[in-house]
Amino acid sequence: MTLASVLVHVSDNNRSPVWTGVALGIAERHDAHLIGLYAVAPSQLPTQIYGYVPPELIERYREDAAVTAEEAKAAFVKTCSQTTVANEWRQVDGYARDTLVVHSRYSDLSVIGQSEGDTNAETGGLADTMVLSTGRPVLVIPYSGDFKTIGETLLVAWNGTKEAARVVHDALPFMKAAKNTFIVGVDADNEDHIAGADVATYLSRHGVTVEVHNVVAPEISVGDALLDAVSDFGCDMLVMGGYGHSRLRELAFGGATRQILNQMTVPTLLSH
Repeated sequence: MTLASVLVHVSDNNRSPVWTGVALGIAERHDAHLIGLYAVAPSQLPTQIYGYVPPELIERYREDAAVTAEEAKAAFVKTCSQTTVANEWRQVDGYARDTLVVHSRYSDLSVIGQSEGDTNAETGGLADTMVLSTGRPVLVIPYSGDFKTIGETLLVAWNGTKEAARVVHDALPFMKAAKNTFIVGVDADNEDHIAGADVATYLSRHGVTVEVHNVVAPEISVGDALLDAVSDFGCDMLVMGGYGHSRLRELAFGGATRQILNQMTVPTLLSH
């Protein structure tokens, strides 16, 4: 797999320039095309308004939205102008969750920000929806911190499932470019369950050298064990599968994935 196109979610969030910077750095490193996608959400009318909506109120919202979009575009263009990365700006009407899912299906990687606990239609549940619905890897950037290096030292969570196999494949471009890659298997009950040697052999055939560590940690959660390993190995990126427990509830994630999405300390690549 190669990274030929990278899509980044651009918004009026004050962390948006960080997401753009990360996506731009990845695109530059992999000689990929960068797409900045800005979603113009439908007007959020005051709850006391029912039925008739004054035309001037609608027009005011449109004017404000246009100004905000232009500011976001100007920031994106300015950031991209500092490199030779091929790029484009896309402005689409609709909620971010809906537009990002569609456009991400035609990109090799999507870069978004971690939710800060909000539940609005613009960003609430964005990572969940993206990971489970796009069929593409999603890189989630923590809502705090400055990430000058990403992907130099990787930690890959491995448990032998199809989700883990999928994200290992999707992360190959990052592993090939990394200085160090650690495969960490965490199983609270059975240390023989993790076939670390097998995935290491698979990766070696792709020219990737890894260091395998299996962790049996019945006293702490899998998420805590992974976060501890990220810190212990000095990793600047986490790679893991997005595990869903329920086929009926699309947004139901497994405990480890949910914990990482809530408590991530480094950019995290997820696939499902």
